[in-house]
Parts: sequence; structure tokens; C-alpha cells
Amino acid sequence: MMKRVFLLSVVFLLLFSALVGCGPKSSGDVAQDLTKQVEKMSGYKSKASLSVQTGKAPQEYEVEVWYKKPNFYRISLTSKQRNITQIILRNNEGVFVLTPHLNKSFRFQSEWPEKHGQVYLYESLAKSIVNDTARKFQGEGEQYTFEVKADYQNRSLTSQKITLNKSLEPVRVDVMDTNMNPMVTVQYSSFDLNPKFDADAFDKERNMQAAILDSVPVLAGATTKKHEDSFGVIEPNYLPKGVTLKGIEKVNDEEGTQIVLKYEGERPFNLIESKSKATTVNLVTGEPVDLGYTVGVVVGDAKKTLRWDYDGVEYMLSSGDLPVEEMAEIAKSMFNQVGK
Repeated sequence: MMKRVFLLSVVFLLLFSALVGCGPKSSGDVAQDLTKQVEKMSGYKSKASLSVQTGKAPQEYEVEVWYKKPNFYRISLTSKQRNITQIILRNNEGVFVLTPHLNKSFRFQSEWPEKHGQVYLYESLAKSIVNDTARKFQGEGEQYTFEVKADYQNRSLTSQKITLNKSLEPVRVDVMDTNMNPMVTVQYSSFDLNPKFDADAFDKERNMQAAILDSVPVLAGATTKKHEDSFGVIEPNYLPKGVTLKGIEKVNDEEGTQIVLKYEGERPFNLIESKSKATTVNLVTGEPVDLGYTVGVVVGDAKKTLRWDYDGVEYMLSSGDLPVEEMAEIAKSMFNQVGK
């Protein structure tokens, strides 16, 4: 009799332990599992749709990310509206920003993306969840949802809602401003953990040439009448407080025509506009900058220069007083502006 009671007690304890173990996971449990998954993974491939609010209408992108541990990256951003692709690449040679339809590339040494997270990178999302001890959590149904702080280049983006499935794969990300308006949305269509990569998957020349072939129709029509001779003067809609336009100069040299806009005040800067052209630029240091409608590059220490291309025009914004966040705001305000 005592033996039967003992056996029943053991069975009861085992069943109780199993039931407790199968209970809903807490925020800390999921964060711990996420940490282990990121540490163990060899890399991933993901595809997603990215929507960025840039004014009247959102800009829509198809985003493809390849990541191979410890620090190889290939991020392809294709504009749905313009059918133009840019690629951010990191390999043993450095970091590249490739603009294939212009046959243009920037190369520089950088710790990107360690300094600032990226909304389309899985490890950035995991870090945001793990590091925010004040995170809000819901674990109902087949998904986990976290509300955590946002840590991106754009400081106006302050919080984000990250949804994962029960395999801890990303499903959706919504990044909000201070008024809780969704400004960036990422909707994942696929996520492949620990994939195999070709030996030259992160090679600059392979990626550049493959993307150029894909963008042949764009290249054929890239030079329009709008930009054959003059593109006019394109002014930013946003200026930092205490800054005004001092003057505009037109400069002609062997490189062609440049428009130079000079701004004076508390934080003066110069803005140079010229026709975009094919080129390969090697820089000592730099950092990719997400402008919402295109990817730019910022270089320099004491005096910084932000360079980007859009609609056949190359822009160079230089200042010794403006932080990168303000330079990016000026650049964003020039989206879809018409030359005068």
C-alpha cells in the first residue's frame, strides 16, 4: 500500500512539473531564449516589406538581408515606386554603399552597424528586446509582442513594437515617434536561420555587376531631359533654428555645373548640387545614413559631409557645426522637391 502511494506521489509530481514547464513563458524567458538563439546562429536570410513615412505618401521598399557571422552583411533595398536598388555591403574589405543604376560606389572603414541598430536587422531587434528591462510583453496565441525603446539614427523615433512567432522569428516591427504615430513598418515575408552562402556572396564586384544587370532598363532611361542640361536649384524645406540662406552660386568646371547654396547663422552649412555620375569613391572612414527615400554616406570628423543621390542629382551637405541627425533632417526635407 505504501509503495502504491509512493508511486502515485512520484507520478503526480512528474505530471505537475510537466504542466508547470508547459505554462506560458514570461518576458524574461523569451528574452533569454532570444539571446541564446542569436548567440548560436551562424547567420540568416530575410525578406520583408519596409514602409517609411516621408510626408504625404509613404515610401515602400523590398528589403533583403543576408547576415553571416560574425560581421558580413548584404542589405538590398529596392524602391517599389522607382524600381531602383541600393545595397549596403560589409566584408573584410570594409563597408560599401552601392548604387548600381548609377554605377556608383562608396567604400569606407566603419563599425557599422554596431553603433546604431537597424530596424531590418534581426540582431538589432533582439538587442532592443533584451536590453530594455522596462519592456512590455504579450505572449498570447502563436506570437510574442514586445514594446521597447527604439535606438536608431533618427532620434525622433522613440519606441517600437516587435512581434515574433513562437520560433522567435521576426513577423512585424512598428517604430513610433514621440506621439506614438507609426513612422516605420517592417512586415516580414520570410526568415531563414543558419542558411548556406556562396563563397562570393558578400563580394563587392559580384553584387555590383549582378545589380547593374538587373537595373539595365533603369540605366537606359536614367538620363532624361529634366537633367540633360540643368536641374535647377533645389532647396531644403527644413532649416535648423537660426539658419538662413546667404546666397546661391553657379560654378562651372571640367566636372560640369555645380550649384552651391550657402547658409549662415548659428549652425552654417554649404549644400552643393550637381548631376549624378558613375564613380568609385574610397574613403578613410564613414557611415551609411538612412534618409527614408535613399541611403546616404556621412564622412569626416570635425567637419562632416553627407553625400547622397536622388533623381539624377548628387548632393553634398558640409558643416562643422551640424550633428548628423540635423544633416539628415535637411536631406529628408529635399525629397521630391522641384528645381527652381
